[in-house]
Amino acid sequence: MESTRRTQTLTNRTGSQRSSNRNDPPIIIFDEDDVDDGVNSCSRSLVGKILTEKPIHTNSLQSALAGIWCHPKGLRVEEIANRTFQFFFNDDREATRILNGTPWLFRNSWLIMRRWERGMDIGSIDFSLVPVQVQIWGLPAHCKTIKMGYKIGGCLGEVKTAELFEIRDRGSFLKLRINLDASNPLKAGIHVGSKSDGVHWVDFEYEGLPQFCYSCGKIGHEEDFCHNTTNKEDTDPEAKPLGPWMRASQFGRRLILQSNDNPCNNQRGTHSKKSREVPAEVLELFSTLTVSKEAEEDAAQPEPNKENCPEKTQEKELLGSEPDSALNQDAVPVSCNSEKSYQGRKLVSAAFF
Repeated sequence: MESTRRTQTLTNRTGSQRSSNRNDPPIIIFDEDDVDDGVNSCSRSLVGKILTEKPIHTNSLQSALAGIWCHPKGLRVEEIANRTFQFFFNDDREATRILNGTPWLFRNSWLIMRRWERGMDIGSIDFSLVPVQVQIWGLPAHCKTIKMGYKIGGCLGEVKTAELFEIRDRGSFLKLRINLDASNPLKAGIHVGSKSDGVHWVDFEYEGLPQFCYSCGKIGHEEDFCHNTTNKEDTDPEAKPLGPWMRASQFGRRLILQSNDNPCNNQRGTHSKKSREVPAEVLELFSTLTVSKEAEEDAAQPEPNKENCPEKTQEKELLGSEPDSALNQDAVPVSCNSEKSYQGRKLVSAAFF
């Protein structure tokens, strides 16, 4: 209330505003026309944060991302906070394309993008939710269903999609698209089970996973720089629950499930061959076609004598009086090859002309 009363004390026509207290700094009031250019420029920009503890140089970041993003026109990068940057573009379509591709990898670290909004507080922007694709391995064949994918993925975050994929020589697996909370430790897997099937351990493999700590599971730093671990003694890497095996090295291909949602019925995702039905409009069009009078007259004319064919006569003049058996069969013109070709041309002319 005190600040409101101060701003309402004195106002002059030039837009300058002062409080009654001479010690208070002046307040400049601006109009929308004064910031139109800036608002238009920022409306085509994105705000992004790199999840890392390493120092980032703006020039290096801009040069690297320009190549990754296929050199969008007018790309300009400004650092607005610690490891937080604003990316400007000339075309809003470029900004949308890059926003849809988040997260991006820069020096093995995630770059999380958000759309710029007027009045947004840079310090309060939530960069923790990241769209990630997670592979689920180790499920029995009859458990590889879409419903199971949504149920298992609920322990990682909000599940957007769940599909069945396959990698040659490894078999089929469920792939989930999840809004992962990058502020939480990564999970290597989870136990699933039922009364009928018992308990099974399933592994999680993350696609496009950046550097993360094998001790605490947090994204953004490596194990050597971890401040959360209590035991830094060297141990066998294979004995640790977290490790590089959590990175998915293959992405697989999508399988098509049948209506009963059973992957065993269609492991290869083959399509049944069905004859295509001819549209009614095409049938009606063909029913209106008629044979023209010129085509009827051409069909009534006698068939030409193959011996009098112009190409054949020209060939005999060039070769002299050699018998037909001595002619090179490969040089016979196609137009005099057979009666069927001539009849076929007449039928085509009658049907379409």
